[in-house]
Amino acid sequence: MTVPETPYRVRRTPTQYRASRQIERILDAAARVVAEKGYAGTTTADIAKAATVSIGSVYRYFPDKTAVMRAVVDRHTRRFQDQVAANHPRAVGWRGAVEHAYRVYVDMCRGDDGFRAISGAGLATGELESPGAGDPGDPLAAAFAVMLVRRYRFADTPALRATLLQCVTLGDVLTRLAFRLAGTGHPDTLEQTRRMIVELVAAHEPR
Repeated sequence: MTVPETPYRVRRTPTQYRASRQIERILDAAARVVAEKGYAGTTTADIAKAATVSIGSVYRYFPDKTAVMRAVVDRHTRRFQDQVAANHPRAVGWRGAVEHAYRVYVDMCRGDDGFRAISGAGLATGELESPGAGDPGDPLAAAFAVMLVRRYRFADTPALRATLLQCVTLGDVLTRLAFRLAGTGHPDTLEQTRRMIVELVAAHEPR
């Protein structure tokens, strides 16, 4: 059986299918536990117990809880980007593309327990990096920059990059609020968030 590629930062690359599946179980368990206990209240032992593996199995692939959660964020970022790309509406302007991406984000918060756990805990990738790690960027902000520059001819400037990081951070915080106010997302809060994100990007629209 072919061993699936493991795109996460792990201590040891799995060479067997069973080991690859074990990593996925650890990540699934981590998302569930964080949803229940929050990031601060979650321990590596909690993750191992929820995944029904020994704590040594967790440490075989991840040095600590932060590394596990970084892999969870990486995995769900990839899923989000894949869904945005797969369902991207044809022949729309940049506003439609940004609104589409935000709709995908909200839909994943509604329907994907792991994605909702990460968003609900506020675990932006930058928050999981070590102090002094360098670039405080976010992979979603970087992906939006690529889309706007390549497809819609935005100028790739530090100001645009900073604005997109603001958009991703604002979207994360306010969407979490929307799901605290209502189980399926508070409509007015989601609409206000969508509008603010579009207005921030509009300041960089090509003239």
